[in-house]
Amino acid sequence: MFGKERRKFPRLPLNAEIEYVVSGQEEAELFTTESKNISSGGVCIVAFEKLQPGVIVNIKFCLPELNKFIIAKGKVVWIKELSIRDKKTDKVYEAGIEFVSIKDADREKITEYVLSRARSFIRRLMGKFKKTS
Repeated sequence: MFGKERRKFPRLPLNAEIEYVVSGQEEAELFTTESKNISSGGVCIVAFEKLQPGVIVNIKFCLPELNKFIIAKGKVVWIKELSIRDKKTDKVYEAGIEFVSIKDADREKITEYVLSRARSFIRRLMGKFKKTS
C-alpha cells in the first residue's frame, strides 16, 4: 500500500548546478554541487559533507533554459547518507532543503518550470498510449 504523500508542492527531477554557503559560519566556504529534484517549496541536493537539519544555507542556481539565477535562503530539513560502492570515496549525502526566503517572482518561475515539464511529460506519455491502443 502507498504511504501518505507529505509533499506540499509538485516535484521535478532536475540535474542543475547548485552553489551554496552555510549561513552563520565565520569563514563560509562556497560549495558547488548538483540538484536531484526541485519544487517551488525547495530542492534536493547532493552534498559531500553532512549538513545538519535546521542549518540555513544560501543557495544560487539557474533553471535550464532560463538565463536568470535564482537566489534563495533555505533550511536543511532532512539528510540521508548514500551508499557508495567505491569505499575510497568520501561519504555522499542527499539533503532536502526547504526555501525559507525566496522572491515571489522566483518561486513563480520554479512553479511554472515544474508544471510545464510535467505537462510535457504527460503529453508524451499520452502520445505513446494512443499509439499502442
